[in-house]
Amino acid sequence: MKLKLLFISIIFAIMFIPKAYSAEPILDVILPSSGYTDIPDNHWAYTEIKELQLIGVMAGYPDGKFRPENSITREEFATAAIKALNLDDEVVIDTLKFDDFFEGDWAWDNVQNAYYFGLLTPPRINGNGEYLFRPHDSIIRGHAITIAVNALKTTAISEKKAKAVLEYAYEDFYKIPKWFLIPAAKAQLLDMLVIDPNKYTKLIDYDKPITRAETAVLLYNMLEEAKIIPNDKIKKAMERKKVAEGHILTDAYMEDDVIAVIPKGTILPLLITGKYTSQKAVEGEKYTALVPKNFVHGKKYLLLASGTKLYGHVKKAKKGHFLIRNGVLIFENDTIEAFHQPTLHLEGIAQVKNSNSRFRKIFKGEKLKIDRGEFLEMELLQDLRIDVTTGKLIKSQDL
Repeated sequence: MKLKLLFISIIFAIMFIPKAYSAEPILDVILPSSGYTDIPDNHWAYTEIKELQLIGVMAGYPDGKFRPENSITREEFATAAIKALNLDDEVVIDTLKFDDFFEGDWAWDNVQNAYYFGLLTPPRINGNGEYLFRPHDSIIRGHAITIAVNALKTTAISEKKAKAVLEYAYEDFYKIPKWFLIPAAKAQLLDMLVIDPNKYTKLIDYDKPITRAETAVLLYNMLEEAKIIPNDKIKKAMERKKVAEGHILTDAYMEDDVIAVIPKGTILPLLITGKYTSQKAVEGEKYTALVPKNFVHGKKYLLLASGTKLYGHVKKAKKGHFLIRNGVLIFENDTIEAFHQPTLHLEGIAQVKNSNSRFRKIFKGEKLKIDRGEFLEMELLQDLRIDVTTGKLIKSQDL
C-alpha cells in the first residue's frame, strides 16, 4: 500500500513541476547581437555592422571576429555596395572587359553591376594600353566615398562651393585631389564623410585604405540616402521590386531577377480565424488562416502581404480519450488568395500539437484545440512563386 501511495505521489509531482517555455516569439523580427568578439556594444560602428550583418551584406570571420580595422579590397567593396542596394540579382548583358579581372571571378557580376548602375566610372586605359580594375588592391577612402556618393542623385555643386564646404573642416584639405573634391563635399553635406570618432585629428585621409568598420558605416549611410535620393538607374531598378519590412522567410530564394520562390517544405506561421478542437472538429470542415505580418525575402522583397488568406479543410480529426488515445487534428490547405488577385491552388499541411504536457506523456488522451488568433504552422507541399515587381502569385502554367 505504501509503495502504491509513493508511486502516485511521484506521478503527481512530475505532473505539476513547473515547465520551461521558450520566450522566443514566432514572428518578432529582432536585430541580433553582432555576435563578434571584437565588436562590443559600445563600438562606434556597432549599429551599422549589426544592420549590414542582418541583411547579408557583410560577415565576420570563422574565428568569430569582425576585424573592424582590416582593409577591404576593391572587388569586396563593390560587391558590398551592390548587395546593400539589393541589386546583386540584376543581370548585365553588356559587360566591360578588363586585362586583370575576368568572368568567372566570384565578384564579376557585382562589379559589372557597380559599373552599370553608375557607382564606378568606366575604366581608363593606362600607359601600357591596359584596362585595369585592380580587384585585389585595398580600396582607398576617396574611392569608396565616391562610389557611395555616385549611388545618389545629388545637386550639382561647383569646385568653389566644394572648397568652402571642406576647407576649414579638415586639416588635410590641401591634400584632396581635384577628382575627389566634389564627391568629398557632397559626402560632407550628406553627413557621409565617415570619420572614426576615436581619431584625435580631423582628417579625410582620402588615400588611406578604408577599414571594414568605416565601410559598414559608409554603406549604411549610403543605403539610407538611397531610399530617398537614388540615382536614376538605381531608382528604376528599385521601382521594379516591392520592398517591405516584415518576417523574413529564410528559405525563400530568387529564381531570377524578378521571380521569388517560397520552396516546398517552408513552414508558414499563420493566424487561424476560427476555433477548432479534436473533440468537435469534423473532417472536411472549412477553415481560413491569415498571413499575420508581411512575409519578405532576405532582401526585403515583399512575398506575401499581411492579411493574405489561405483556405483549406480539416483533413483528419479524432477525439482524445482519457487513458485511451490522444486527439488528432490535422488541417490541409487548398488555396491562397492575395489582395486583388484570383484564388490559386496551394497545397499545405498543418498538425495541431498542444503543449507537451506531462499529463499527456503519463496518461495519454490529450484533447487538442486551437483558438481564434492562435498560430497554425503550415508546411507547404509545393513551391509558391511570386513576381516581386508586381506582388502577383504565379500559377505553375504561367512559368
